[in-house]
Amino acid sequence: MHRFNTAGPDGLVDQWSPDPLSRLSPEQQSELAAMVETGPDRAVDGVVRWRRIDLKRSSRSASAWTTTRAMS
Repeated sequence: MHRFNTAGPDGLVDQWSPDPLSRLSPEQQSELAAMVETGPDRAVDGVVRWRRIDLKRSSRSASAWTTTRAMS
């Protein structure tokens, strides 16, 4: 109601905040994308499809970035 009173009907339009900064570098993002597109190796990773927790635990991703900061 406050936005309508201040700006009229235009005040009711959603106001999106800018995108947050990524915690991953562009190189890390491309490596993560490649991991997701390739899928897990059941013998190595112990899973048949990725979940976020599996990506955090993956030894392949641990060498690329600090998973606790990157995926939190």
